[in-house]
Formats: sequence, C-alpha cells, structure tokens
Amino acid sequence: MNFLQILLIIFGIIIALILIFGLPRKKNYRKPSIEGLDSPEVAAAFEKMTNFLPFKLLRRKVLSQLNLYNPIGTLVDIGCGSGNLIVEIAKTYQDLNLIGVDISDEILDLAKKRAFENYLNERIDFRLGNVEHLPFPDNSIDFLLSTFSLHHWQDPLRAFNEFFRVLRDEGTLLIFDFRRDARKFFYGLLKFATKIVVPKALKKINEPIGSLQAGYTLKEIRQIISQLPFNNVETNPFLAWTFIYMKK
Repeated sequence: MNFLQILLIIFGIIIALILIFGLPRKKNYRKPSIEGLDSPEVAAAFEKMTNFLPFKLLRRKVLSQLNLYNPIGTLVDIGCGSGNLIVEIAKTYQDLNLIGVDISDEILDLAKKRAFENYLNERIDFRLGNVEHLPFPDNSIDFLLSTFSLHHWQDPLRAFNEFFRVLRDEGTLLIFDFRRDARKFFYGLLKFATKIVVPKALKKINEPIGSLQAGYTLKEIRQIISQLPFNNVETNPFLAWTFIYMKK
C-alpha cells in the first residue's frame, strides 16, 4: 500500500466520521405514527423488511445489550412483531420462559410461524395485547423488552406505569427505539433506502421514515421517565437510537 492509498483511506474515514457525527441533528415536531400493523399487506411488507441487513445488525445490537443484564425467569418481548428477535433470544437463552406480545393478529401469525419453523413453538408463547393493558397479573414478569415500539404508544406514561405493575420487584425493563433528533445524515439515508428497497405497502403508510419522525428526542425521553417510579434509570443514546434501562 503506497502513501497515496493511505491518504485516501484516512480521508475516507474522516469524511465518514463527519457525516455520522458532525452534521447537525434534525429539529422537527413529532408526528405520531400508527400503532399496530392491521393490514395483511403491511404485515407481509414489514416481515420482508425485517430481513434486510440493517435490521439484522440492529437485532444483534439489542442482543449484545441484553447480554449485559443476563435475564432469567420470564422475559416478555412487547411489540414482538414477526418474532425475529424473540426467536434469537430463545436460541441464546435456553432456560428463559419467553412470551411475545403484539397488538396485531396478522403480525402474531407470522411470529408463530417463525417460531414453528425454528422448532421453538413450545418454548415461546404469543399473546395479543397492547402496552396499556398487558395480559399479565401484578408482579409476575422478570424482564420486559421493547424494540422499535415506544414511538407508537399513544400514552407513554400510562404504558410505563403498566410495565411497573407487571414487573416483579427488582424486575428489569429495557427499551430500544429511534431518536427523532438523529443526525440529518440518517434522515437522508433512510429516505434514499425507502425509494430503493422499501415495499410499496410500507411506503403508503410512510414507513420507515414515519417511525423516525414519531420518535422522541433524548430530552423528551428523559422528561417522560423522570415522572416514573422506577429505580436506577439509565439512557444510553447513540447515533439514531437510544437504549433505556430501568429497574423496579
């Protein structure tokens, strides 16, 4: 490798860092997004998109974060979608009691199919429900997990209080979601990807850009969780998303 090639590599790295970290963050008003995927066409399109590489990488990010907390007992994936993540969790944690909850019948059918295809249908229970009315008694769940769902909730405070109700003492809540105040670069990248690869059924409902626009800024997230009774609350923001950790 000659000197010119080394300079080009260094220049490329600098440009990439500027694009990711140096551009200003998007400043816009929150645009609430729909909750649930009621149309079979939308559910099928969403299922197709979750198999794209960026979503696979994000699931790995969630799994690596989950490993930090070594979950035991009963784990509930709230807004489990088509079951990609909870199936991966089942493969990693053999002793966990796993339950997937979603508001959409259509998407739950896809999740059940995925669990069956991976011979995990007896290990994962799927239930219809929403964040404001979870199908569990008080103090019954050890670990609650939610990914890319927070921005859909109509009343986040009510949802968080519902989580507090069903969690056992010392129970853990881990949330992963978009940040609306992501760098402008990510908005541009997502708009470009939407034109190229996103299925038509999702474009019609303004996804996935609609989810990013429906997300909360870091300041808004911290304002919401400051009103909650949880202990040991942490927010870990990075690029276009945030992890939120809470302990009951």
